[in-house]
Order: sequence, then C-alpha cells, then structure tokens
Amino acid sequence: MFLVTEDFKTFIKKYPITTVMVGICSILVIITTLTGGYTIQNIINLGGYEHELVEQGEIWRLFTYAFMHGSYAHFFMNMTFMIILGRPLERALGSVKFLLFYLTSVIITGLIINFFYTPNTVETGASGVGYAFLGMYLFITLFRKNMLFTDDRKFVITFLGIGLLSSLIIPSTSLTGHLSGLIIGFIITPIVLNKASSFQNSVNV
Repeated sequence: MFLVTEDFKTFIKKYPITTVMVGICSILVIITTLTGGYTIQNIINLGGYEHELVEQGEIWRLFTYAFMHGSYAHFFMNMTFMIILGRPLERALGSVKFLLFYLTSVIITGLIINFFYTPNTVETGASGVGYAFLGMYLFITLFRKNMLFTDDRKFVITFLGIGLLSSLIIPSTSLTGHLSGLIIGFIITPIVLNKASSFQNSVNV
C-alpha cells in the first residue's frame, strides 16, 4: 500500500492534491535557493512562523509555515513522508476530503504552535501534516483495522515509533507541532473517514 508504483503521469492523475502540495513546497525550495538560501531571515521572509510577527498581525504565517522548510534535508524528509503516507489517504478519502483534512491539520497545528510557542524560534515544515497522517493511520490501526493489511498496520506502528523517537532526540525539532498534528489527525479521522472507505481491494485481518 505504501510502495509508490505509479509512473509520474499516473501519479499526478490519481493524487492531484498530494502532487500540488509537494509541488508548492518544491517551488519554495527553488525560491529559497535563489533568494539567499536557508538563513533565518530568508525563511521568515518566505513565510516561516515567527510568534512576534503573528502577534503583529501577520496571521497568514499560521498557514504558510507548512510549505516552507528549514533546510534541504528537512524538505526531502517531509516530502518523502508526504508521498508515502499521503497517497493512500487521498485514495481512501477522495481528493476533496483529503484537501480539507490537509488544510485543517495545517491551520489547527499552526494555532497550537502559536499558543505554545517557544521564544526566539522560527517554525517551518509540513511535518505537522505528516503526523496528522500518522494520527489517522493510528486511529484506523486501533479501531478500523480491517481497512489495512497486517503488514501495513505494523508499518504504521513502526513508522510512528521512529517518528516520535526522532522528535525527541533530533535538535530543533518541533515536538509541539508533531504531537499536535498526531492528535489532530486522530481526532478528525472518524469525522472524515467513511467506514466504507478502502485502501485496497481486499483485506487481511
């Protein structure tokens, strides 16, 4: 389920929202490179979250932070996250619900980050959304496990464990953003995921 097997043209057709979101982040990487690279000031200029600026009225940063990244490594890690985890969810939810789920995760995570902000830090990245994806998979694994193959459920738990561990040990990681995304995804799942939704044609319990 998590293995990407489509060619580029088929991928775009089947997963338009995932494609657009990855595309926006990719364009911002190019713009970042051309405008001075990953300096703090440049990240702020291009939409990173900074508490004082939000308090001054730049509330759009509660949304744009999710498309900007803090480094090339940060970008590639999050895009891998998005492609692997996002595709099956877009297929199961449908593109409209998936888009609503995506945007809701971005905005609510941004609001929580703003509420629990750390002084003198700049927040960026789509990892909050990635953890919202994991929150949805966790809900499915616990309460609707017939939707996933056994190996896929094991993958979700392993991926989640590695993700939470890395959130604790990697410097400059937004633990607040990651946990917020995870909880948001878990809570929203029963609202947006129809019990008839399917990730594959057959099931294995």
